[in-house]
Amino acid sequence: MWKARTIAESLLWLVAVPVCLGTVDPADQQLLASSSDLVNIRSANAKPFQLEADIRLQINVPQDGHFTWKWAAKDLWVQEIMLGDYREINVRKADTLYISRNGPFTPLRISELQDLVNVFSADAELQIKKIKHEAADGTETECIEARARPGRHVWNPKRELCINRATKEIVSDEVRDDQELRSKEFTAYEPFREHRYPRQLKLLVNGSAVVKIWVTSLQDATFDESTFVPPPGAIARRQCEHMIHPVPVKTPDPVYPRSAVQNRIGGTVTLAVSVLPDGSVSDVHLIGGAGHEMDEVTRQTVKKWKFKPAMCGNEPVSYDLQVEVNFRTQ
Repeated sequence: MWKARTIAESLLWLVAVPVCLGTVDPADQQLLASSSDLVNIRSANAKPFQLEADIRLQINVPQDGHFTWKWAAKDLWVQEIMLGDYREINVRKADTLYISRNGPFTPLRISELQDLVNVFSADAELQIKKIKHEAADGTETECIEARARPGRHVWNPKRELCINRATKEIVSDEVRDDQELRSKEFTAYEPFREHRYPRQLKLLVNGSAVVKIWVTSLQDATFDESTFVPPPGAIARRQCEHMIHPVPVKTPDPVYPRSAVQNRIGGTVTLAVSVLPDGSVSDVHLIGGAGHEMDEVTRQTVKKWKFKPAMCGNEPVSYDLQVEVNFRTQ
C-alpha cells in the first residue's frame, strides 16, 4: 500500500488572516497581543532600522552566510541574503515585491529564514483550544494550544505557543502533525526602542536545527531613495493586505513508480512552483528529491495541477509556493 500527501502552502503554517480566538480568558488573548506587540519592531509608527545577522542554514550540509534587512516602512524595505555562492535581494515598494536571485528559485531554508525574523504576529488565524501553565527554575510559562479556525480546507496541524508570563517574550512556537514537528525558538532578548527583540533565533525540524540566526546589529538607520531601487531583471510579484492564497482545485496524486513499490521505497519530493493568475502551474523546479523516478513523475503531475489563483481584492495574481508530496508504503 502507499499514500501520497500534498501540501500547497509556501510556508505551511504561516497564513496571515484575521484572528479568531473563540471563548477564552481575555487575559490570554491579551497575552498573545502583548507578546506580538513586544517583538513587532515593524509597528505602524516604527522608525527605519537596519538589522544585520549571521546565519547558518542546513541545505544538504550546514552553510554559513549573512542577512541584511533595511526597513523604512511596511511597504518599503529591502532584504539581502548571502549564502555561499547564492545571492538573493528582495525589494518591497508599495504593492510590489521585486525578487532578484542567482538561482531559478528561492531555497526552502531561505524562505524559512525570511519568516523566522518576523518572530510572531497575532494576526495569524488562531483559535485557542487550551492553555497550559508551566513553571521551571523560577520562570512561569503559558503554553497556548491553537489551531486555524474550522471550516477552511487547509492543512491545520496543532500549534503551541509558549510565552514567558512575566516578560511577554515568545519562548517557542511549535507546529506538529503526523509527520513532523517544526519548532521556532527565540532567546537572548534585548531592548530595541520600546520593544524587545531576540538576538538568537532558531528553527528546528524533528529536533534538528535547520535555520539559525545570530543578530549582530539592530539599530536606527536612514536611507536614501536609491536603497530601494529594484535590481535589473527582478521578478515582480503583487502584494496586498489580506491576500487570499492559492487554493488547490485539481491536484491528482502522482503514480507511485512500480519499482519503488516493489522495493518498498518511500520519500518526499519538494518542488518550487508558480501559480499563475489563471490558476495553472509554471516554473516547476525540484528542491528536494526522493529518487529519480519519484521526482520525475511528481514533476510531470504537478505541472497539470490547477488552483484557484491568489487574489488581491478582485484581481488574480501570480504567487510562488512550494509543494511537498510524500510517498509512503504501508
